[in-house]
Amino acid sequence: MVFIDNLAYGLFSIGFASFLLLYTVISMYMVYRRGNRVYSEYLNSASVPLMLIGLYMVVQALWGQFVWPLPGSYNVLFYDPLISFGLLLVGFFLSVRYKVRLEYIGFFGLLVGFMVIIYGIQGYNIKLTSEPLAMLVMYLLFGLCGIISYPVSLIADRLPGHKKNVWIGWYIFLGLFCLLLLLAGLLSVGVGYAAVSQHLIKAP
Repeated sequence: MVFIDNLAYGLFSIGFASFLLLYTVISMYMVYRRGNRVYSEYLNSASVPLMLIGLYMVVQALWGQFVWPLPGSYNVLFYDPLISFGLLLVGFFLSVRYKVRLEYIGFFGLLVGFMVIIYGIQGYNIKLTSEPLAMLVMYLLFGLCGIISYPVSLIADRLPGHKKNVWIGWYIFLGLFCLLLLLAGLLSVGVGYAAVSQHLIKAP
């Protein structure tokens, strides 16, 4: 099977999704701080581009799993987490559109987060990729984002109707989630940037 190198754009799409989620969480927080307890329009607006990125990820990952275009185990290491991330984004879109609780898509994110960490550790142990440490850190960051997305989803469900003083732990979870998203997105885009020239040169 010929090597079709679309990993660079896949990494960029993961970074784009991270930055969009980060922008959404910060926007919702700023609205809440101004005293507005209704931020559904921000979720609706963010869900559309995130759904488009998620659909791309699902299509790319399914294509990769059926066609097996990458060398050996790279198909497993990259496409398994990618399809899970894509499904999370599509699930987020559906949750927002149908106005159901985000708690369950957040719990799905927690499960995916643990899976991504396992893939990252195993990929590092066998020194897969030319930069195993960067790959490990990226997978760990995204895995932690997935895990923390569960408490963040609980906060998003409960915050609109919360009229008392907000528990300080909520702010800690939101801050940690934003920090992890920023670092993971920057690393993903950075790895994608570094891969662009090599991937263009090696294109079939």
